Formats: sequence, structure tokens, C-alpha cells
Amino acid sequence: MLKDSLKKVFLAKFANKPTRVLSYSYKISLVMQFTKIFAYILVLFIVFGCGASSQELVEKARLAMKEQKFEEAILLLNKAIDRNPQNADAFNARGVALFELGKYNDAMLDYKQAIELAPKNYRPYFNRAELYRNLKQWNEALQDYNQAIALAPQVADLYLNRGVLYYQQGKLDLAMEDFKKAGNLAPNNKNAFLNLGNVLFEKGTDETLKEALEAYDKVIALDAKADKTHFNTAQIFLRFNNPEKACLHLQKASDLGNEDAKKLKQEVCK
Repeated sequence: MLKDSLKKVFLAKFANKPTRVLSYSYKISLVMQFTKIFAYILVLFIVFGCGASSQELVEKARLAMKEQKFEEAILLLNKAIDRNPQNADAFNARGVALFELGKYNDAMLDYKQAIELAPKNYRPYFNRAELYRNLKQWNEALQDYNQAIALAPQVADLYLNRGVLYYQQGKLDLAMEDFKKAGNLAPNNKNAFLNLGNVLFEKGTDETLKEALEAYDKVIALDAKADKTHFNTAQIFLRFNNPEKACLHLQKASDLGNEDAKKLKQEVCK
């Protein structure tokens, strides 16, 4: 039916013109124009899902976002919302896409709408907290992180990102508590142990440096190419007068291309 309609439109374009013999190259040109038109309409049908449900469009948008195609995702989410204005997932996902494009006011409106439609869903609170934190509106961010954690206390990323907020505020003890909690909930979450190790390293006491070594060991077990972690580990061993272990980690960090490790290795490893 679609192909027939296109054919009618295409033929109507030339219906009132005098009959003439078409050259071979002109015929090829017309065929190419027709093919382009048909392909364009076919793409529109694929992108907008023709008969796809609102939630199916949301899933397509999420795939587009994974590929950093945020404008395309927004088009899909607009369609999803048109088909179901009560779809909280669509508003939340569109808020994320708008955030990635730097359209913070529009993102805030979408997160608010998602929360109104699904107040028991932690995700829009979490995403809005990220937006508030990006805007350095600390109190509002903390409120949303807390609400998200109240709704989903077993989600490690909530503690991880609230810990980052505490760190940005200079509240290192609270940040450490959250990073430890995130690590307990998700033992394979490298960032939880990396952030914990970095805060302990920054505190710089003998006790916290020993704890930092434990955290860094977990990071290296999860990511053997963590050159900065090897470098920080080496510095801790130097603090504890253990140049042998320090040089082992400096060598690994150097092999991974860490320039600071290469310089320090030349100074302390003979």
C-alpha cells in the first residue's frame, strides 16, 4: 500500500507534462530519486516504530542513548510520550538525554514529571540528584539521593554517587561510609573501591593508608591496568619504608604508561 501510494505521487509529478522520450541516464536519475524517497520513508517507519508501543519506543531510545545518539533518542521518546502521556519511564529517559545535551532546565521538568507519575521509582530521584550535583545545588542533591536510597536501599550506585557528593563537600568520613557500603553491595564495582582508596589515601594517616592498600588491592584485582592505583600503592609502600614492593608497583604503573611512575621509579628504584 505504501509503495503504491508513493508510485501514484511519483507519477502525478509528471502527469501534466508533454510526452517525450526519456534518455537512459534520465530514467536512471528518476529511479534513484524514487529509491531515495522510499528509503527515507522506510527509515521513518523504522525509527518511529509504526505500530510500536510507548514502552517499545522507550527501549529503542535507550539503545540510541547507549550509542550517544541523544537527539535521535529524544525523537523516539517524544513519540513514546505522545502515545502514552502516563509513561514515567519515557519522561525519565528523556530527562537523561536532555541532561547529556546540556539542556538542564528541560531535564529537570522531565524528572519532575516522572516523579509525579511514579513516586515509588527511585530512578528519577537519582537522575535529578545527579543534575543537582552537577549544578552544585548540594542540599537538593542530597535530598534526592536520600529519597532514592529510601526507595531502593540495595542499589550500590546510589551510595557510590552520594559518596561523591559528600566528597565534593569535603565530608570525607561520610564519603568513606558510602563507598564502603557500595563496595559491600557490589563487590565487583571497581569505582567503589577506587573512590574509597583515594579518600583514605588523601586522609594520609598510617591507619587510613593501610586501609587504602586493601581497597587498592581490590581495584587491581578487578582491573590490572589501573596504573594510577599502582602508582598510589607504590607511594604508600614508600611511606612504610618498603621500597621493594614500591618498585614492583612503580614498574607496573610505568609499563602501563604512567609518566609520574616512570619519574619516581628512576629516583627510588636502582
